Amino acid sequence: MLSLSQTTGYAIQALVCLEFAGNRPCFIRDVAECTGLPKAYLARILNRLAHCGIVAARRGYRGGVRLSRPPSKISLLDVVEAVEGKHWIGPCMLGIERCSHDFACPTRGFWAGIRKQIETVLRTTTLEAFFQARGYKEMRKRTAARGDEESGEARPGRALSRRLCRQSSKALASG
Repeated sequence: MLSLSQTTGYAIQALVCLEFAGNRPCFIRDVAECTGLPKAYLARILNRLAHCGIVAARRGYRGGVRLSRPPSKISLLDVVEAVEGKHWIGPCMLGIERCSHDFACPTRGFWAGIRKQIETVLRTTTLEAFFQARGYKEMRKRTAARGDEESGEARPGRALSRRLCRQSSKALASG
C-alpha cells in the first residue's frame, strides 16, 4: 500500500498546531506538547520545513516557530518534499532498481501515470484546503474567541498560543 511516511504525518500535525496559533510564534516545546512528539525529533522536522521556507524560526526573546506564509500558499507536496526529499516517490512501483526506459518492468507505464496524478493532487491541495476539510479553521476561531474572553485581551499572547496548540492536539486526536 502506498502511503506517506510517518514523519510527513508528524510534519502536518506540527503545521496544524502552528496554524492554530495564528501568526504568533510557538516554542518548539509547545508544538512538541501539542503533537506528542519528542522535542528533539520535532526540532529536526521543523528544521527541514524551515530550510524549505515552510516555517520561519527565530531564536531568542520573542522567538519561536510559525508558518512562513499563509496556508493557502503551502501545498501538501511542499511539505512532502521538504520532509522526504524531491524524489520521495520511486520511479518503479515494484521497487526494481534497474527499471528504466531501457529496461522497463511490466508496471512502468501504469506507474508513471499514477505517480503524476498523486503529485498533481498533492501540488494542488493546500494546507488551507486541508484545514478547511478537517474543520480546523472554525475550531481555531471558536477557541481564539474563548481565549480572548478569558484573558480579556484584544491580542492574546503566548498563553493563548499554548492553549490553541493544545486545542489543535485534541482536534487531531478526534479528527
